[in-house]
Amino acid sequence: MPLRLHAGAVVTPPGAPYEPNQTVLRYHRDLVELFGGKLDEDLLRAGGQASHTLMADLLVGRLAAEDVRPDLVVLAAALPDLNPVRSVSAYLGLLTGGRADQCFSVTEQGLGAAFTALRIGAAHERTGASSAFLLAVLEQTTLPAHDPVVHDGVPLRDSGVLLLFDSGTGFGEVSSVARLRDAALLGPRLTALTAGAPRPLVVAGPWTDPAALPSGVDCHRVPPGSYCTSVWTALAEHWTRWREEYDTLVLCDTDPRSDTAHVAVLGRGR
Repeated sequence: MPLRLHAGAVVTPPGAPYEPNQTVLRYHRDLVELFGGKLDEDLLRAGGQASHTLMADLLVGRLAAEDVRPDLVVLAAALPDLNPVRSVSAYLGLLTGGRADQCFSVTEQGLGAAFTALRIGAAHERTGASSAFLLAVLEQTTLPAHDPVVHDGVPLRDSGVLLLFDSGTGFGEVSSVARLRDAALLGPRLTALTAGAPRPLVVAGPWTDPAALPSGVDCHRVPPGSYCTSVWTALAEHWTRWREEYDTLVLCDTDPRSDTAHVAVLGRGR
């Protein structure tokens, strides 16, 4: 049976005081200097200190998942964790029942990481390797060096999303996930996807060019303030209402670093 959305949870964690860890500082310093930069402890001190571990704890507590335990856990992130030596995907697997045979992360793809993770989950279901897939999209903005996406535009908030998919029919069925090498291709793709789709809604991230959105189609525009969690936060917050009003959800966003666009389509199913 196709992969479909079962439950979702969102968290914007509260700030916490800065607690320097010399081992982690040394790691950050070596990494930043490797690329010609310099560690900025003032940036670390000013951040919200919302680690992936903290967000995982808060999200699992809010996930209305009944008795479904994932057998695949994938964590997607565009920005690094506060403590890069922790395996938070494995920790999430333990928090959600310890049944997952595979727990891993998708990173170094900008906001495309979450779309890739969804594609992986759908592929595992098609091969029979998974029937309950947990997608975690985590974004913490306490960084050891200046980052233009985080520090030069609209301030990004720390945020996390959990989406639980299972095998079944009904609303939220994963139909397709695609990466477009050029953001200029997004407009034609959205037009094609919505032209014959039943009751479509386009969910556009804040980095999407408004000109790419098809006319005459309902659109939910995610406000600025997030990078990779944008459309996934909206999906987790609104999907129970959207399933009453729409049959097709088209999620899209454009990565400001690479100018690649990403699209995921969720349908009504049978």
